[in-house]
Amino acid sequence: MRTTYLVIFACSLFVGCAAKQEPVTPELEVKKQPVTFFPVTTFIKGQIFVLDSLPITPLLITTQKGKVDSLWLPAGKTKPYLQPFLEPTITETNFLDLFRETRFNDQTINAITFTYDPSVTLPDSLSLRHWDVYVDPEKSTVSKVYILKEFIKDGENITQQLTWQTGKYAKIATIVTRAGQAELLKEELITWDF
Repeated sequence: MRTTYLVIFACSLFVGCAAKQEPVTPELEVKKQPVTFFPVTTFIKGQIFVLDSLPITPLLITTQKGKVDSLWLPAGKTKPYLQPFLEPTITETNFLDLFRETRFNDQTINAITFTYDPSVTLPDSLSLRHWDVYVDPEKSTVSKVYILKEFIKDGENITQQLTWQTGKYAKIATIVTRAGQAELLKEELITWDF
């Protein structure tokens, strides 16, 4: 009798285990988000729009060959100074094949920095060489944008840099390189944070 119970128990255990086997569920697949860049041009255009709508007249301070000059800019007159940095348009995807993005939390300046550098040799027709976007980690807002362009004009190597400090100023530096020596040709500071 004992043997019979043992055989019945073993059979039911075997049949029960075989029947209860559930398919192994695969681990959740990690869905890779598509790579996109910060739309710098849209951001700057939006900032220009905001600036033009403020009840403030921006001040343009130009430094050239040791001379400093200033001029109040009427509403709508800031865009021509910034136009060189609105082209080529930097969108979420149009430079994915030419640039790579790196991100790091820079605690010295309290910003998450998105840096964009060439991933391949850039065509000569493209003057855009590098850009950075600084995000305030506490406010989750863009605090600063930096854009670097290089091109040849009248046989000279020209570098243009834009530093856009959100809510404060835009600084454009134009540098010429002659015989390996860099020289600041002109610096234009458009400020509206008084």
